[in-house]
Amino acid sequence: MKYFTAEELKGSHREEVSAKLKNCAGKNVRYNFGIDVLNSYAKSLGWRKEEAKVLDLGTASGLFLQQLTEAGFKNLYAHDILEYLPAEVKPLVKEYKLAELSTEKLPWPDNTFDAVTAWCVIPHLENPFHASREVNRVLKTGGIFLFTTPHVLSRPSIDFLMHKGYFASYRPENNHIALLPKGILEKTIFRGFRVLGTEYLVTPKVFRGWKGKLREIVFRIAKKFPKLEQALKYRWAYNVCYVIQKDSSPSATPTE
Repeated sequence: MKYFTAEELKGSHREEVSAKLKNCAGKNVRYNFGIDVLNSYAKSLGWRKEEAKVLDLGTASGLFLQQLTEAGFKNLYAHDILEYLPAEVKPLVKEYKLAELSTEKLPWPDNTFDAVTAWCVIPHLENPFHASREVNRVLKTGGIFLFTTPHVLSRPSIDFLMHKGYFASYRPENNHIALLPKGILEKTIFRGFRVLGTEYLVTPKVFRGWKGKLREIVFRIAKKFPKLEQALKYRWAYNVCYVIQKDSSPSATPTE
């Protein structure tokens, strides 16, 4: 989908975008990457899933909310810029509120959530730094923010850049506008947080063709060797997920 400003989303292109987003779920959700990452960190932090308050930003069709419910999370909240969430999904959430992430405050009080997720939302924003400050505000101390960006340092991404002169994930006809390499993240979005982990989404596209079959064989073998597996994920990944924690309390347990 091409890029639209917040004003266009709310005005001239409202119907066009709504028709798409009511049925939309990104790769992070479709491939169960997001729910697998959140489950992993919830376990390591000793959470009780039924108590953890989780806010999903830019939820669109709400597929991730359905995955959260199936995984045992019950205290769910959702956000988007406009009402895209289908009626049949709304009963899964306690609150569904609207806000423009680049300029407006999130409509929840300080220290509300144990986790905030943003699956390929941050790169679409004109001001992702305002959004991250709002996430920090609504998170409890020890709460975590999980968000993804295109992995521009992967081998396929760099090859595309050298051939075309721009990153595939930021080509003129798509809607990614915020390029967030690690140095910028450390100076901005990571402020007020500590990094718990970095995870990588490797999509099936990498394993197509005869070269892909060889990669798949190597990747299966690498799963027995964590450092090698991580190195291959870094080389081939489509998206990178950062898991950051507010004010360093790794043993924090979610409460009501």
